[in-house]
Amino acid sequence: MTKDQITERKREILGAVVEDYINTAEPVGSFTITKHYLKSISPATVRNEMQELEQCGYITHPHTSSGRIPTDNGYRYYIDNIMETKKISGREITLIKSGIKKIGRGIEEIMRGSLKMLSSLLNYATVFVSFGKKERTMSSGISKILNQPEFQSVENIKNVIETLEHEQLICRILEEYSKFEPLTIHIGHENKFKHMKDLSIVVAHHNLRGFDPCAIGIIGPTRMDYNRVTSVLRQISEEMETLINGEGF
Repeated sequence: MTKDQITERKREILGAVVEDYINTAEPVGSFTITKHYLKSISPATVRNEMQELEQCGYITHPHTSSGRIPTDNGYRYYIDNIMETKKISGREITLIKSGIKKIGRGIEEIMRGSLKMLSSLLNYATVFVSFGKKERTMSSGISKILNQPEFQSVENIKNVIETLEHEQLICRILEEYSKFEPLTIHIGHENKFKHMKDLSIVVAHHNLRGFDPCAIGIIGPTRMDYNRVTSVLRQISEEMETLINGEGF
C-alpha cells in the first residue's frame, strides 16, 4: 500500500496516533482512539486498520505495550499529508512581539533573546549558526531536551549532550539543511548525520543584516510537536528579521 492508497479512515487513525502520542508520550490503543478521536468507529475496526498501518511501516508497537507509536515514516506522512497548520493565538503573538522588542538593541542580544524565547515557548533546544568566515554559534535550552521522556536513560542523555555540545557538528547540520527551503523538517533516521538518528530538527534559513547566511534550528525528540514548532518558529523569525533588517533596528 502506497501513501496514495491510504484510505481516509487510515489517515484519521494515523493522525490520531501521532497527535495523541505527541501529547502523552504513551503508546496509543484502539480504545483511546474511539473514545477521544473517532467515536463512530468500533475498537475492533480500529485495531484492524492499525495492523495494516503497522505492516506499511507507519506505526509500530513497543514490546511492553499493545498500543502503537508512530515511526519516522509515520511522522513524515503526517507532516506531509495530514497536519493542518494551526495559527498560534493572538495573545501569544502579542507576547512574542512585545518580548522581541524588549530584548535589546544589539544584534547578538536579539539573537540570544530570540533563542531563549523559542526554547521557553517550545521546551526544546534551540541553536543559531552564522556561516562564512566569521562562523558563530549560539544555543539555548540544551537542558530542556533532557526532560523529555525519551532521554531519561543514562546512555541517551550522554548521546544527546555529546551531540548538542559538538559545535562543529551542529554547524555542519544547519549549514547543510538550510540549503533547501526556507524552513525544513528532518525526522530521526532522515537525518544524514548518525548522531541525530534519535532526534528531529526543524531548520529556518535567514539572511540577517550584520551576519553571513545563518540558520536557527529547533532540536527535540522525534515526538516533537511539529505543528506548534513550525508556527512559533515562523512567528519569532518574522519578528526577529523585521527588527534586525527593518526600521525597527
